[in-house]
Amino acid sequence: MSGDNKPLHILVVEDNPGDLFLLQEFLRSTDLEIAKISAASRLAEARQVLDNQTVDLVFLDLSLPDSFGLDSYIGLQSYAQRVPVILLTGLTDTNIAPQALVMGAQDYLIKGDFDEKLLARAIRYSLERMRNLQYLRESEERYRELFNNNPMPMWVFDAVTYRFLEANSAAIHHYGYTQEEFLTKTLADIRFGGDKGELEHEVESIKGNTEGVRKGIRRHVKKTGEIIFVDIAWHNISYKHRPAVLVLASDVTERIQLEEELNEQRHSRQKQITEAVILAQEKERTEIGKELHDNVNQILGASNLYINTAMTDDEMRQELLERSTELVSSAINEIRKISKSLITPGLREIGLIESIEVVIDDFRAAGNKFAIDLDLQNISEEQIQDRQKLTLFRIVQEQLNNIVKHAQATRVLIRLSGEGGHIVLTVADNGVGFEVSRHRKGVGITNIISRADLFNGKVEIQSMPGEGCTLSVSLEM
Repeated sequence: MSGDNKPLHILVVEDNPGDLFLLQEFLRSTDLEIAKISAASRLAEARQVLDNQTVDLVFLDLSLPDSFGLDSYIGLQSYAQRVPVILLTGLTDTNIAPQALVMGAQDYLIKGDFDEKLLARAIRYSLERMRNLQYLRESEERYRELFNNNPMPMWVFDAVTYRFLEANSAAIHHYGYTQEEFLTKTLADIRFGGDKGELEHEVESIKGNTEGVRKGIRRHVKKTGEIIFVDIAWHNISYKHRPAVLVLASDVTERIQLEEELNEQRHSRQKQITEAVILAQEKERTEIGKELHDNVNQILGASNLYINTAMTDDEMRQELLERSTELVSSAINEIRKISKSLITPGLREIGLIESIEVVIDDFRAAGNKFAIDLDLQNISEEQIQDRQKLTLFRIVQEQLNNIVKHAQATRVLIRLSGEGGHIVLTVADNGVGFEVSRHRKGVGITNIISRADLFNGKVEIQSMPGEGCTLSVSLEM
């Protein structure tokens, strides 16, 4: 398509030599840059020129030897998609020209009723109008290609009747309808569970939206009756001079179902953790109660008996008071031991490694008959967060208690190492072991797993009957 700054090649289709000469003279008198003026006296000749040469503009007389009236334009209509056509009419056929304009002609001039200025203006107008039409055609083709070839379902519906006006291939395929079936449906036909009032309110809010695209998740129903969740984006548009809405839909059913499953699993997991914590607390209270009742209470009861006897027995008073003093000291030590196991250690003050060494010393002092070795490999306490230190300390404490109660071990190895961005804690014993696949996780192991989960950690247990047990915990640094 030529611009005004490019020399024009003009074809004049005119069988009257006088009218042809006059038009050629007018053309040369304009301020337009014209490279060539070709002439054809018949419609067939004009077609040959258009087939073999690049023409920028056509002047067409409606009365030709081989065609007449509107048929003359119809004969060139296939070329008019790319070349602007200006009609040349006489006074007798001016009523035909408007019909040709409706069909795609750019303008018309009445013979003997125009000069070079009017002629130049008609040419410029026709060229610009054709340029704009061509741009619109290309834009429409690009839109049509984007719309039809989009892998996501898209459709346009009437904002008044809600009837579908267009639907792309992805929408047809996804919802299971044919093109003809889909275009007989309305938005209400694919919406699930929404009443008409709700739908009207929704569409009205879209029509009144001045901020661009609206988004939201809705439930739709396919032709098969399957309910799906779609994340839709919609925008109000004008479609063939009527208000409409353009919709882009993405099926998110699998994502929502997965999220629901994950939420259920998370809820179930949290419930298990809560139950484990409650059981652990109850067990801990029971153990403390037993210790206070069976040990501390008995010691204090004996001490109370000695003191009461000393108050009435002058001869045995000194000995009984000394025994009472020993028992009270013993009770104090027992209470200190119980308290020490409950109170969070001063990890920040003395550090993780020293805290673990204190626990080892306490187990040795309690008369446990197994040797405990501590092995440190490529680890620095500066790499470990304070909360991780507490988790590792409690896991060591918990597993040592498990070994005392169940393992019948003679040797225990505690290893703390840094491996590939992870802190790895290993507690291994040479005790009786157990069948891991058949062993039901107790509260102690459940607590260890729950603590490791707080840091996206992994817990592995390796054991066989008669071959001891190895507990490995890996935490991200």
